Amino acid sequence: MSIVERALQKAKAKAAPAADPLEPSQPVAAAPEQFPEESRVSRIESRAEDPLALTSRDLKAMVQIDFDHLRATGRMATAALSDQTEEEIRRIKWPLLRAIEGSEGVVPARNNLVLVTSALPGEGKTFTSLNLALSIVRDREMRVVLVDGDVARPGLTPSLGLDGRPGLNDALEDETRDISTVTYQTDVEGLFFVPAGKWNSHAPEYFAGSRMPQLMAALSRRVGRGVVIFDSPPLLATNEAQVATRFAGQVLIVVRAEETEQQAVLDAIALVDKDAPISAVLNNCKPSMLSRYYGQYYYGYSSKYKYRRDENEIQGRRGSTAKGSA
Repeated sequence: MSIVERALQKAKAKAAPAADPLEPSQPVAAAPEQFPEESRVSRIESRAEDPLALTSRDLKAMVQIDFDHLRATGRMATAALSDQTEEEIRRIKWPLLRAIEGSEGVVPARNNLVLVTSALPGEGKTFTSLNLALSIVRDREMRVVLVDGDVARPGLTPSLGLDGRPGLNDALEDETRDISTVTYQTDVEGLFFVPAGKWNSHAPEYFAGSRMPQLMAALSRRVGRGVVIFDSPPLLATNEAQVATRFAGQVLIVVRAEETEQQAVLDAIALVDKDAPISAVLNNCKPSMLSRYYGQYYYGYSSKYKYRRDENEIQGRRGSTAKGSA
């Protein structure tokens, strides 16, 4: 390159406008050894005070949460049950948040990612994920990234009107795509959303690969003191769910009262990564005499569960079991 060409390049570089820190950086087509995922995330975060400001702009507007539609489709409780459900969800979130904070007397979670799953489809895990996220962002200075990880049968993505938009699958498939480009800001303060994205038949391999924990770690860092809630596929229905428990700080299993067989729950628990604390929510249970006495403020009880797998007791890593109608 001649001296004149070098001088022209320097002049062009000085004239180029500064990058907007609120816009996601463009993917860089470079060899992995030059721009690994971790270093790419670090460079982006260093340019913005609020890392979650780096959200996708291809909607040209925030995602509008249609609460009436969510109630009509069963993703949220009806108006008549909203106060009771809100109180019950609070009883679920507090132990999870205490574990993330490492509060005294609580086994600390290894990170701020809560994976919500179930043994079988139709037990209420998506309902629990969404309402848990909405409850957490009501706390001051708390933020939540809600991830639709049920990539085979997305529930949250169509409910929030993001069918066809790039999401988790796209970020897993394209290693040059930063997770910020598929993270959408909503009109609920503090709530962000990652849709499932385009379905790919290789999704189980993507979940098991090294890319998935990198993306989840990036979200965990960017949310700061907040929480990443991962709406996972059912454990007994897909391979992705079992793999996903490896990167979760806590696993919340939703069990439908009087419908899910005990053996199915035990089989599901046996698939969870051995280092992940497990909590359980008993969903759709009938009100007891005690709950009727205390009205909407009665939630249930919390206790240690002991499960048996291959004649060996699994203890210590099991979290509290919540009982309610959430």
